[in-house]
Amino acid sequence: MTKTNKIDFKNLLKKEIGKKLQGHRRYFSREDLCNLVPEGRLDTLNRYLVDFNKEGILYGAGRGWYSFVKQPFELDRKPIKKMVTAIEKKYPLLSFSIWSTEQLKSFAHHMLARFVMFVYLDRDDMRGVYDFLRDSGYDVWLNPRGNDARKFSVGEKMVVIRPAITREPLSGHVANMEKIVVDFFVEAAALNLVDEDEYYRTLGNVLTAGRVDIGALLNYAKRRKLKTKNLIERIKSI
Repeated sequence: MTKTNKIDFKNLLKKEIGKKLQGHRRYFSREDLCNLVPEGRLDTLNRYLVDFNKEGILYGAGRGWYSFVKQPFELDRKPIKKMVTAIEKKYPLLSFSIWSTEQLKSFAHHMLARFVMFVYLDRDDMRGVYDFLRDSGYDVWLNPRGNDARKFSVGEKMVVIRPAITREPLSGHVANMEKIVVDFFVEAAALNLVDEDEYYRTLGNVLTAGRVDIGALLNYAKRRKLKTKNLIERIKSI
């Protein structure tokens, strides 16, 4: 292939990305890009993707995923800072993670007026932390399932303790947004927090506000045994 042909193909691919993807979706998979490339040119795709990233045409969004959203998502940690500090002080060697529905309030159309904090721990540590938080004045629910979940109603200073999931997307004790949106999907149904339409509106607003690692999000969703087909379709429709 001559240098001129390389340049022509690169520019053609750039135009195809703009025509077929940009303006239609904010996130797309490598498979979507491969569909734009003739079979004999797939070996050059990776090199051009690096160039396009440098040029600000598209950005990496986790393994096998790309995005037109330039800025990485910035997580608001203020709603959980006090809780993280309290548990760290009481149990300095404890492995745990935390997120709160308050971190999603600016992305929801009809978000809860009150918020729920979720703490994830090894099962052996759950009872001790439950007692500690209850004694500290929190309304604590210990892994509510079945009848307990049906009785659940959001109140003041509410905390739900759940068993930790292996390989959670975390930054220290703070859940990354990739974990939060997957856990929120699970808890929205389990505790009747919001309906499915409201969940997907919230997800769309989150993914638009900043670039999220879709690869990590989907891997975690699989670890939580969620069917990802519909989730992928929704992500691609944003």
